[in-house]
Amino acid sequence: MKYIFPTCLGATFLLAGNLVFAQPAPVAAETPDHVYLPKELVERYPADSIKSNEVAERAVEEVNKTRADIEARFVADQKACYKVFFTTSCLDKIKEQRRLDLVSIKPIELEANSYIRHAKVDERDRRLAEKNAQNAAKAAANADKPVDERTAKDGPGAAEEAQRKARAEAYAKRNTEYAEKQRLLKENEAADAQKRAENVQRYEEKVRAAEEKQKEIARKKAEKANVPAAKP
Repeated sequence: MKYIFPTCLGATFLLAGNLVFAQPAPVAAETPDHVYLPKELVERYPADSIKSNEVAERAVEEVNKTRADIEARFVADQKACYKVFFTTSCLDKIKEQRRLDLVSIKPIELEANSYIRHAKVDERDRRLAEKNAQNAAKAAANADKPVDERTAKDGPGAAEEAQRKARAEAYAKRNTEYAEKQRLLKENEAADAQKRAENVQRYEEKVRAAEEKQKEIARKKAEKANVPAAKP
């Protein structure tokens, strides 16, 4: 009987130790069919691929949906991490994955919003140019009309003629200024496009660097795990 208690006590500690180290590994949250994966979204909208307002609006909508799915997946993965033994390492991994996913879709949002913004400016300027052209044509037509000689020397006829000429000159000046504004706008758009391309390239380089870093960390962990323990 004196050997039964120590034996039972040892078995109890052994069983408790197995329960501690046999905790389940984190299970990745199930991904519904409607979830937009960041990689698929990036492939669908490469740099400088947005060429219409319709495509730009659709891209913004899909980016917002993808961002919401990334956050939902992160919350689900957090819950899974709290069930494993190495909780901190698990949380660090999913935080890094969330950061990379959000970084990968950001250039799409920037390019789409930039296109929408420029499209609105172009539409406004186009309507203004049409209105100015119509007014200028009307003023020029009125200026070409013969002046009644009986009122040309003095009276309202001379004043009206002077006003028509002044309006015509003003409209002509506006058109010249508008043409110069359009030229500068095109130059700025070209500069913005180059800047967007550079931003996209920097984002992609950061993503690749982060992925390589994660691979290197995983490789070192695997090598460390495979190194046999030193004999005492």
